[in-house]
Amino acid sequence: IAVLARIRILTLQCSKICMLELRSSASSRFLTAEERMMLLPGCSRRALMPSCSHLISASPLSTSSVWGMGRRPAKPGKPPILPPAKKVLYNVVHVPWMKAEDVKELLWRRHVYNNALISLRNVFKQELELKKAAGLGVAALKRQEEEELDQLITENERRNQEAARLRKEREETEVKAAKEEIIKEIEEELVKREQNVQKRTAEVLDMVERSKNFVTAENLDEKLKEALENPVVYDYAIDLQGHKIYSPKPNKYLEGTPTRQRGRQFDVTFGIQKKEPRGQLA
Repeated sequence: IAVLARIRILTLQCSKICMLELRSSASSRFLTAEERMMLLPGCSRRALMPSCSHLISASPLSTSSVWGMGRRPAKPGKPPILPPAKKVLYNVVHVPWMKAEDVKELLWRRHVYNNALISLRNVFKQELELKKAAGLGVAALKRQEEEELDQLITENERRNQEAARLRKEREETEVKAAKEEIIKEIEEELVKREQNVQKRTAEVLDMVERSKNFVTAENLDEKLKEALENPVVYDYAIDLQGHKIYSPKPNKYLEGTPTRQRGRQFDVTFGIQKKEPRGQLA
């Protein structure tokens, strides 16, 4: 604990010296070693920490050294800028001499190899000359390859022409089928339109024929008289044969106040008159 307290005191004193150095540097004046020692009463140079030793030196204080941003230490090992050592630079490796028997054997093998290559080269030259004399040389091979290439090109042209002919026939067939299908669709559409025109024409003619009996402002009085003279009663029954049976008979003019119908009075559908109870709906 005492050591830590001592270190803290020294750190505070060093920071004080740094502030004074900065102020003095602003006034173009630096503290001397004696002045720095005077700022540290009761301390000697040995008691100072290594981190504060640069503050006691006579050189001016820099901000980089204050904040611990100095140069990085070099990596361990030999620097790459130094030359190689003399024992490595001047070390001469003496290769031992080969045996005379081995040298003779290698030289003999080299002569044999060279003679074999020369012999093979001569054999190949003779074969080429014989082929050239027999018309099988390089020129003949080149001419043969050119003829083969011409044959292949001719065969390719023939196949292309055949494929073009087949493609043209197929396209003509497809175009013809498409035309027939389009014409068929057009004819069907024309038939549908003709049928629609006939249907609409018949409807229009029917409507014109029915319009003769329409009630208009000109024939309103006439239609009213006709309706009064020919009353229509929808209160009737229908038998199995489809005959309409009115009960009562339709009257031309109503006499008195018509009563509200609550049910049928007679059931003559099957030819039997039967009085139904009152209140039963039709």
